[in-house]
Amino acid sequence: GPDFMRSLNQQIACLPSEAQAQYFKLTPRENDVNIYRVNRNDWEVLKLFVANCKTYMQGRSQYGVLYLNIALLNHSCAPNATNRGLRLRKTEGEEDFEDRELWAVKNIRKGEEISICYFEDAKQFGSIPRKRKTAIKAEVGFECKFPVCLGQVPGEEKTLKKLIELNSKLNPTPSDWKREAGISSRIVDLTMELYFGHPCEKMSAIDDLMGFAHLARDKDLVKKGMDMAKQFAEENKLEAIQRQYEGLERVLAKWSKEFYSNNVPEKREIDFFLNPTILD
Repeated sequence: GPDFMRSLNQQIACLPSEAQAQYFKLTPRENDVNIYRVNRNDWEVLKLFVANCKTYMQGRSQYGVLYLNIALLNHSCAPNATNRGLRLRKTEGEEDFEDRELWAVKNIRKGEEISICYFEDAKQFGSIPRKRKTAIKAEVGFECKFPVCLGQVPGEEKTLKKLIELNSKLNPTPSDWKREAGISSRIVDLTMELYFGHPCEKMSAIDDLMGFAHLARDKDLVKKGMDMAKQFAEENKLEAIQRQYEGLERVLAKWSKEFYSNNVPEKREIDFFLNPTILD
């Protein structure tokens, strides 16, 4: 509406000239429609914001926040950086927004382009390159020309296919913890083999393994998961990854009595470990 556009235009006008120029370098999505019913000139400004902002829900209200420098980064299916590692920033009003930090996940040479992965689940677009390209374009608005999506990385399609098949075997309402832990162990091994994907996806696979291994009372798989988590945290040096690893340590310590008792897990423990947010 008029108030929103007035606020957006005022904020852009207050930016330094270089930042203003960067804003207008942002890329809009091809299929976005002017549902806001603003005039043509305002829509040219607004569609850049809509395509590149991150949305937050506060109660029934929705807010858009644009992290300009990060929004200018190009996508790669095997990025050398990530914008995870977030902190919640308290503001004077009722809106609380996340601060985003850009972290290198690989050594970046002088003059090398910095890139991030626009999605976090490598499996969501399937394993067939042609279909992956079509699905990614529909999701993010451009055709990915990364070697994986062009079918130029040997073995990647096979690994992805196995991963998708294994994930489909996980029981959404599990009770055979040993079975689920075994499947999760293989998922972790394959996820770590992937050439591409978001680094936090790899840690999430370890999180899942740790939950099932704990409920299965499998000491070997718990050790495997912790060793892999520690190594991955040390190699990446990402705040988000380090927090997840430290969270794993706290969780295992909290439930150590139940784990070493070898008793069948009770509902409270199961609910805790099946909650996807507990290890964040």
